[in-house]
Amino acid sequence: AKRRVAFGASLDEKPLHIDTVAQIASEAEGAYLLAQRCVELLGRDEAGEPSDGDRALLRILTPLAKLTTAKQAVQIASETLECFGGGGYVEDTGLPRLLADAQVLPIWEGTTNVLSLDTLRSLMDAEVLPALQKELASYLGEAKDPALRPAVEAVQKAVTRAQAWMQEAGDRRPVVEAGARRFALTLGRSLELAYLAAHAQWCLDHDRGRRALAAARRMAHTGVDCLGPQAVPLDESALLIHDGV
Repeated sequence: AKRRVAFGASLDEKPLHIDTVAQIASEAEGAYLLAQRCVELLGRDEAGEPSDGDRALLRILTPLAKLTTAKQAVQIASETLECFGGGGYVEDTGLPRLLADAQVLPIWEGTTNVLSLDTLRSLMDAEVLPALQKELASYLGEAKDPALRPAVEAVQKAVTRAQAWMQEAGDRRPVVEAGARRFALTLGRSLELAYLAAHAQWCLDHDRGRRALAAARRMAHTGVDCLGPQAVPLDESALLIHDGV
């Protein structure tokens, strides 16, 4: 950004480019915190020290972390290469390899659809949902600063929406499976934002700057609800396939 020049200034002086990089940074920080929370739980499990709540939480966080961070990796790598312009495409710069390596994640660590269905399967364990609700409430409860209120509310609204969607779908298995990806991504991104909000509060309390706060506010603005106001009816989805559109 300090070397490339466009429209009369280096990119690090262009508000649009700063906004783009800020978006990349917020997604990366959320993904990192979700991954590290899984590392913590996995470490306890491997050391033989997990609580029943830890085991239940790890059961659902494993597919959620894989599918959410894998999708983010592809998006972030692609956007980052675009920041380099033509150099992001030329093979001998080494940059395209970053995108190729990122692209393998949702393929090899999933696929996304398989992990989404695994998320649904994990919820069949009666201990999983209470553990997930406790996790979200605990981390959101740490975010006390008024500036973090939008982040807290974004998570609460998204999770409430996800629960309402599940209740509305009920025992209509085809409908549940058709929306499983959007449902799982909503949970994954909500967890990321909850962790990011709690981390931002810690940074504020310990004079570690406002970077995490900015990332949390940015992610809240971008949105974590992937279900949308209304799921596409399953019959319409099938119609697109069977009619050869």
